[in-house]
Amino acid sequence: MLDRQAIFAALMRYKPLITQEELTPALYPEALRLIRDNPFAFISACCLDRGTKAEVIWTIPYWIFQQVGHYDPCRFYAMGLEKFTAIFNALPKKPRYINDAPRTFSDITRIVVNRFEGNAERIWKSRSAMDVKKDLLTIHGVGSGIANMALILLEGTYDFTFIDHDRMDIKPDVHTMRVLYRLGVSAAISVEEATSAAQWLNPSFPGSIDGPLWSIGRKWCHATAPDCLSCPLMDCCEMVNL
Repeated sequence: MLDRQAIFAALMRYKPLITQEELTPALYPEALRLIRDNPFAFISACCLDRGTKAEVIWTIPYWIFQQVGHYDPCRFYAMGLEKFTAIFNALPKKPRYINDAPRTFSDITRIVVNRFEGNAERIWKSRSAMDVKKDLLTIHGVGSGIANMALILLEGTYDFTFIDHDRMDIKPDVHTMRVLYRLGVSAAISVEEATSAAQWLNPSFPGSIDGPLWSIGRKWCHATAPDCLSCPLMDCCEMVNL
């Protein structure tokens, strides 16, 4: 029988061991500094995170910076979609959806400049998580999963708490869905089942377990040859204890 409290407790014990570098794993220290110091770099990387290795996504702002010499949304806004397309096509490693990426970048640039006077931090500062999510969902290619991920990472990166963070869900990606399924709390590897499973594990704040699930999926709970004996969830995992 599943022990919800034991599973949740194991995830929470592991959570403090996860570094911010692991959650935003840029390829170079300079790239990591850029996404930490420049809120526009951070939020644009979040919006581009679709089907590409995390290490590439979090380095893309740095590669763009190297190309154009800045990461200023107001200066980007003056360039236009055609220039964005050229910039993305020149990247050393590209987003999976290379044809959509320039439009995504254009949308987030437009929102930051037109609605928030060029200050990306104002997207989330003193606002509710659900209002921020609503804005993110207007960006081309950004769905509920990416928006959820952005909200969770925003709190961790900028050390604040949304007033309604209890409404924040996980981002059901390949890692979180797989871990929840193997734990036995998700009936299938699907977005719907994973979201429901996270809500069952921690109804008061489902998004709190996103980081531990994602990290465990990348480190131990691999798609093939999982390292169950080293996994922090070994004692409460249904797959291990069959």
